[in-house]
Amino acid sequence: MDITNIQEITDLTTRGCGVNADADALVYRAPKVLTPIPGTLWHGKIGRANALVRLPTASHWNGKLLIAATPAVRNEYSMDLLLSDIALQLGYAYAACDKATPGLTLRDPSRGMGEWEKVHLDLVHFATQLTEQKYGRLPTYRYISGVSNGGYVTRFMLERHPNLFDGGVEWEGVLWRKEGRHLLTTLADYVANYPIYCNWRGDWTQHERMAAYQRLLSAGLHPASEPHWQRYFLTYWVISLWLYGFQLDPQWEPFQRPWSNEWLSHPESIASYPWQERLDQMALQIAPLENSGKIGKPPLSVAGNEDCLVPFSYHAKDYAKLVANAGAGARHRSYEISFGNHVDGLLRKNRGRQQPVQPFYEAALLHLENWVEHGIEPPNAGCYTSIQDFAPNVSLFSNVDINESDTQVVTKLKEVPSE
Repeated sequence: MDITNIQEITDLTTRGCGVNADADALVYRAPKVLTPIPGTLWHGKIGRANALVRLPTASHWNGKLLIAATPAVRNEYSMDLLLSDIALQLGYAYAACDKATPGLTLRDPSRGMGEWEKVHLDLVHFATQLTEQKYGRLPTYRYISGVSNGGYVTRFMLERHPNLFDGGVEWEGVLWRKEGRHLLTTLADYVANYPIYCNWRGDWTQHERMAAYQRLLSAGLHPASEPHWQRYFLTYWVISLWLYGFQLDPQWEPFQRPWSNEWLSHPESIASYPWQERLDQMALQIAPLENSGKIGKPPLSVAGNEDCLVPFSYHAKDYAKLVANAGAGARHRSYEISFGNHVDGLLRKNRGRQQPVQPFYEAALLHLENWVEHGIEPPNAGCYTSIQDFAPNVSLFSNVDINESDTQVVTKLKEVPSE
């Protein structure tokens, strides 16, 4: 790690440094940036990972370090609008990496999800070192926060390395486990049954289509999220099944094939994945990666109950059960966000009845701070529809003003009972 790769920046936020495409894709709207945040930027390699560390000026630093765990296979900038702009304005030193597996790296047989643990250990040690060099003292508090597979990393690190952190916040974390439903098993059902439900071939009977619909619901999809299924099929379901399938069941022949855009209209070959017959093969690969629920420091969890990629019932809800069964339930709060999906950015063109989850995610970080640093209990675990109910009288950077059409949507939301 090259500690000389440092430069002084007049504004560390995206207002000064620009918005990366990986960050822009994830938000419904960018959070407010009220003032430039000058400071120090380090950008370079940590092992195989591309990483960055942002350190505000000493007069702005709040004494804390926040480690961001990025989603999916996105780059080190992908949390800039979800978290970095907010964290910097709150005074945090901030660090993130690409988990060492950006793009199609996971298609390399010599690479794997097991790298995520080591690279985040290296990231927190390196960021702590830079923080101490800049400010002359160690951070008073260190937190970790992530989204999707970054949420999984957040849980995993609080389970296995709680001594490094004081707590964490995760949004829609993926639950990897040997037993029960996990991401590969639900994706397989989505890819297999959605074309039947939509009658893409044109000869499926109504009975067959309704049976496929029920299988989609059994795999965790919320019925009210149906208007968004096609977008997720084309954007996430097929390619995620192919990518993580190669990681977790590399011996199944279709997972070994190169990607084909044909699968988006004719997914039959990859949709035939017999996941129920291959649970033992997957379990061998998942065993070193799986969550235990044995958290040593408190995480707050938020997740939309209409998530079309990481279904609430099999990930957020089941992780809360896992934590409780491990005897650590008092350290955990799980928040179900009504009408929330997986990727806020996909709501820009077709929001419907859904709402962005990011304000709840930002508010959870504030609740965590108060819990860890001041002993103020966070909201009770449960279902929340309104950000006003979850964080009353709190000013949020991501709770940007809504336009007239959004006001109408919120009004409609209040009329729809929670499922």
